[in-house]
Amino acid sequence: MHPWIGLSDEVRLGLLTEWIVPELVDDVLTACGRLDAKPRPLSSRFMVYFVLALALFQQDSYDDVAENLVGTLGEMDQSVPNKSSFTRARQQLGAAPLEGVFRRVAGAIAPPTLEAAFWRGMRVAAVDGFLLDVPENDTTHAALVGRWTVPVGPSGSRRPGW
Repeated sequence: MHPWIGLSDEVRLGLLTEWIVPELVDDVLTACGRLDAKPRPLSSRFMVYFVLALALFQQDSYDDVAENLVGTLGEMDQSVPNKSSFTRARQQLGAAPLEGVFRRVAGAIAPPTLEAAFWRGMRVAAVDGFLLDVPENDTTHAALVGRWTVPVGPSGSRRPGW
């Protein structure tokens, strides 16, 4: 049983459609030349939301994700198409519309006037789960004393830990 069963569809996928509104998706599909000429069960707009939902709910099957989207978008009838139909529709959609949506919504949230959003003239960004190899020399040793997590390797570099 999925751990989120019982939560409303509005909470699970409604927030997705607040940030990525249908008009934005249609604009991107038009710019990419992928807007549907005629109605079809797996419309291009639906497939954009479907691929985004697949990324959010990786543990769910195609059917489960589609059933969750039906209630939110209202673009499909009661019957869920088979898996091969989804595969063909994803191939027809391609990557360009998803890149277009990303480029439209990605960006800094903090306004440029917020001083805390910058450090030494650069915008602060959070990055999780990366490793940084730094050379073993007096400068890095002084700056990172007590933070080494990996001993000196054959390349003469170490990994600091934060």
